[in-house]
Amino acid sequence: MKKLMKGILVTMLLNSPSQAEMMSAKTMKEVKAKVEEVLKTQQPQDVLVAFDIDMTLTQPDDPAVYYPALKKYTAIYKKILEELTPEQKDLALTLTTQVVPQKLVEKETPKIIKFLQQTGVKTMVLTSSLAGTINGFPDKMIILRRNQLQKMGIDFAKSFKDFSIVITFFDFKPYAGGHPMFYHGVLSTNGEGEASKGKTLIAFLQHIGVRYENKVQKPGYHPKVVFLIDDKAKHLKDVEAALKSFDPSIKFIGIEYEGTCEYAPQKISQEEFQKFWEDLARRSIFNFEN
Repeated sequence: MKKLMKGILVTMLLNSPSQAEMMSAKTMKEVKAKVEEVLKTQQPQDVLVAFDIDMTLTQPDDPAVYYPALKKYTAIYKKILEELTPEQKDLALTLTTQVVPQKLVEKETPKIIKFLQQTGVKTMVLTSSLAGTINGFPDKMIILRRNQLQKMGIDFAKSFKDFSIVITFFDFKPYAGGHPMFYHGVLSTNGEGEASKGKTLIAFLQHIGVRYENKVQKPGYHPKVVFLIDDKAKHLKDVEAALKSFDPSIKFIGIEYEGTCEYAPQKISQEEFQKFWEDLARRSIFNFEN
């Protein structure tokens, strides 16, 4: 009997679907193909595809921020940022999205996202950039980030318009003068403080799921499959762990995007690289002192 039960258990484990899958992709066409593969067995409305922004959808068009330069001068980069507080560091990184011209990583990305949206899957942004107001800028960072994407032909506003358009997550402690936010399809952790991408995504799913149902007495949104396309593996692992704890039945597919790893059309000297990041560091320090 024990051998029979052991055999049944082994068979169940072998046949049960894995609830997490990790892979890498160099192009958005590969991402599209993976989503299409999942849609062969899942209803579109049950699939949520979240995209990181920086170095995934867009990237700063300056050689000091290209990945090859960051790798080449990594000691300088780390030394400058290590001298900043966590909030100042997040501000310096967020400033690269505002003081430097932005460009699409791939020209085809807007078309691919529109295609996914037309299939009926839910799409959104999940970013670690700061969400609140920064001195010298006309609006909150999350609004400016959404506007940047719109100008490049990318819009995530429609997926969750029936549930929530704007959400501020006050359950998290204030950080860098703000809180995690959702704004017209853009979900921001507001930096890398207390609110990781995993925690922020769960807060969002709770808001449009159970909390929505309790508030309006209508069905909320409960995805069966969640994608995250991100250039940093640590965020994929964080979201995987958070979803597993939140609802083990949700299948997570993490795609580490490598499209910007080798992009470096312009070279930059060590002196120029150092000056760029020192200037951002000084600006971030000044912002918190005033």
